[in-house]
Amino acid sequence: MNPDQPCVCGRLRRTSRALTRRYDEALAPVGLTVTQFSIMRTLSRLDRPSLAELAETTAHEKSALWRTVQPLIRSGWIAADTEQRAQRLSVTPAGREKLSDAMPLWRTAQSRVSETLGANEAALIALLKEIELHV
Repeated sequence: MNPDQPCVCGRLRRTSRALTRRYDEALAPVGLTVTQFSIMRTLSRLDRPSLAELAETTAHEKSALWRTVQPLIRSGWIAADTEQRAQRLSVTPAGREKLSDAMPLWRTAQSRVSETLGANEAALIALLKEIELHV
């Protein structure tokens, strides 16, 4: 192993932090982080999943996801209903409005990233999916 060889994990993590900062800056006017936005967006497409189901869908650790979801519940953007033994999550009407307000800001950030990636975007998405499946 060559000690001068770049670490793939380190490079992906640095890139992820840089992208997160860009999206967070874009979403700041509506009071959301990109992590919160992504969770709410995913949750809005699911039918009242449990925390475990949402964690599996979003590839989050359950405890980390719960820490991210709690402020959204306190803000009234996500509802957590206890049904039988599993707590079911859903986006509230206020949360849907927040997503609607955030969507144009997210699209602007997404367009800027797409513009930077250019023709490499589709290949990058495919490669990231491949890594996610096999690592």
